[in-house]
Amino acid sequence: MTAASAPTSTGAPRGAMGALVLSGANLVRLAAQLALLPVLARLVGPSDYGLVSLAMPFVLFCNALADGGLSTALARRQSPSVELESTVFWLAGAIGTSLAMLACLAAWPLGAAMNQPRLPLLILGLSPILVLSGFTAAANARVIRERRFTVFAAGDLISTFASGAAALTAALHGWGAWSLAVQQLVLWTCKFAWVVSASRLPIRRHCRPSQALDLLRFGAHSLGATLGDFLARNLDNIIVGATLGALSLGYYAMAYQIIRIPDLIISGPLYLLIFSAVARATTRPDGPAPVQIATAALRLAAIVLTPLFVGLGIVAGPAVSLVLGDQWTGAVRTLTWLSAAGLGFSLCSVAAAVLMGLGRSELQFRMAMASGLCTVAGVALSVRFGLAAVGATVAVVTLCAAATYMVVLARALHAPVRSLLSALAPAAVGGVCMGTALLLSRPIWAAWPPALGLGAAILSGAAVYGAVVALLARRSFRADLQAFNRADEDQARTVD
Repeated sequence: MTAASAPTSTGAPRGAMGALVLSGANLVRLAAQLALLPVLARLVGPSDYGLVSLAMPFVLFCNALADGGLSTALARRQSPSVELESTVFWLAGAIGTSLAMLACLAAWPLGAAMNQPRLPLLILGLSPILVLSGFTAAANARVIRERRFTVFAAGDLISTFASGAAALTAALHGWGAWSLAVQQLVLWTCKFAWVVSASRLPIRRHCRPSQALDLLRFGAHSLGATLGDFLARNLDNIIVGATLGALSLGYYAMAYQIIRIPDLIISGPLYLLIFSAVARATTRPDGPAPVQIATAALRLAAIVLTPLFVGLGIVAGPAVSLVLGDQWTGAVRTLTWLSAAGLGFSLCSVAAAVLMGLGRSELQFRMAMASGLCTVAGVALSVRFGLAAVGATVAVVTLCAAATYMVVLARALHAPVRSLLSALAPAAVGGVCMGTALLLSRPIWAAWPPALGLGAAILSGAAVYGAVVALLARRSFRADLQAFNRADEDQARTVD
């Protein structure tokens, strides 16, 4: 074996296996969050939960700006210099620090506008998150570029358990809304410390913004796309809270958090895998084509996520009562509608990863902004009709955005739209069969004790869905996995 073909220490399966490890870590994190969620929900209560949900969108808005889009831009650069990485480290850190100070200045006017006197202090307490996020940008880019997703997996586990313990301790001592703020602070502190140290980022006293001008141009579109995504997923909280009050916002925020869990488990790791694989495919013509990776990613994501959201929408009532308690039954109808939105979010995330990997950040910017503005407008018009109407509106807008993404993505890949839509067919047929089976059998399992009935519904739905998908997508599933394996093999063929 020649030096030119010898695999380096990265190893062929690094990207795919790293994404699987990250998904597994997210699954463990989900189990920990689900175990903690009912406890915190009972200790904190809907009102304080809604108060934190008013503060977090503002903090997350600033956090979306914290790295100036430099993390994604630097991750696409195959061999950046140490000086460039140091420049991004200090430049993104300065952006995050500046935003933290601006957030502190805007806290009191925002609290007065929302008529929430406790809101400003919560924003001040959460502002260090922006500093930590900015200084983590360069380390994130190095980990993504090297496809060492196990670093993120370990960081997620460490930060989840540490922040969960801190939140539970604070809640037991009666800290109320501040227990959730402490959870976020500990979470981001652990992530920063772990990712920066594990990335082996060489930090020097070097910062020349002129060296990062091309990154800033790419990052501007990436940043705009992130802001559009923020509009779609956070400003609705502000509208609901300002119109319907903190209690209704607590119900809405809890339902939204639940439907985001499957997306974070699967789509988050898959996003990193797709982004890095497509970015390499655009520069290595001997590997799998970007359209192959895109089709495989859409099919795999849809197959895995469809049963989760279909099942959640149907069993939302008994699941909420059993897990969260009767005080959260006000979130059931909204959760049912938002389950459809959860699937749309996941498909949009996969399409966004492909567009960013192709370097078409301007397309992702336009799509994210259009989706965000449509979501905000829809929520503003429907909020007067109640939470269920808001959930239905978000679901319709998100599914329409996912369909539009397919058209835009097909044009960017120079592929027919039907080839992308056909990748979703096995999951769609399986979801329809699963939903029909659950609805027909609902009189049976709904009459059983809650835990037993819920377990029976999950098992029967999974059996029906698995049988249909195995029949329709067995061969294509194997080909999809081979496409990602080839992408990893191409990465391994680098000069030692």
